[in-house]
Amino acid sequence: MSDRTDRGVERRHKHHQKFPSVINLNVGGKVFATRLSTLTKYADSMLAVMFSGRHEVDKDAEGNYFIDRDGEYFGHILSFLRHEDLPPAEVAENVMKDAMFYGIHPLEDLLKSSPALFAEYVVRDNIRLKLSSYEDVKRKITALAKQQALDFSAISSVVKVVVSKNQPIPQDLQFSSKVHKQYFRRFKIYPSFESCFGKHYINIPADKVRGSPDDIMDLIASCLTNDLRKEGYRGHVKRESVYEEYNKIKTVSWTESEFHVCMCCHSFTFNWLETDIIGGKMKIGDSEK
Repeated sequence: MSDRTDRGVERRHKHHQKFPSVINLNVGGKVFATRLSTLTKYADSMLAVMFSGRHEVDKDAEGNYFIDRDGEYFGHILSFLRHEDLPPAEVAENVMKDAMFYGIHPLEDLLKSSPALFAEYVVRDNIRLKLSSYEDVKRKITALAKQQALDFSAISSVVKVVVSKNQPIPQDLQFSSKVHKQYFRRFKIYPSFESCFGKHYINIPADKVRGSPDDIMDLIASCLTNDLRKEGYRGHVKRESVYEEYNKIKTVSWTESEFHVCMCCHSFTFNWLETDIIGGKMKIGDSEK
């Protein structure tokens, strides 16, 4: 074996960290003791990779191996690795987030399917997937709501989310003024989305919604409201009609190739103060007076 090969083997052995069979682990200030085999139970997990010997793992002043993460729920991670025990329902979501961080996918999957989390992480996730760029839409809603509050020194903001379908004017209408008139009788035409819905709106093309927007957007609006409340926002959502007087459909058009027929509209109201006056009633917390 050449000198260069010898030096390469020597370097690999030098950097191959060896661990004892029992590991003392400091997770964000909480100390745990467990077997090395427990931490490496799932080969593709972050813990197994950390303690595979291929990486240097930091130690604290007392010589415990250190992980820089809140250790409040790490005991539940160890209980699953040891005995496949699941956590109580009240901490299931926090433990699931730790399972995702540590790459323990069997625990993550079991918790997502548990009664405590199935609605949030399976049912609602399936609904979120029906709208392209769901997270981007949610971000735009909050950005517009905040901007409106700043622009008008308002204690509440209203953002409208509209789904429209671009339905260019049929070319054959130009050959018959009668047909042309009958066709346009169905629509209330606005020159811009802003003139129709105000400055603070989001227009979503219908092809970005998987399924019938008239049905799906009620579910998506519910998911958006739930997510916004979890982030700390206060308010509500309601569906608004896209029909005007004489049952005319709100439509935005500035050229014959841009004829956007509104399919549905949801109005998101943000209440920035603890005490809100809504519709002539004072709402305090969950009660109305």
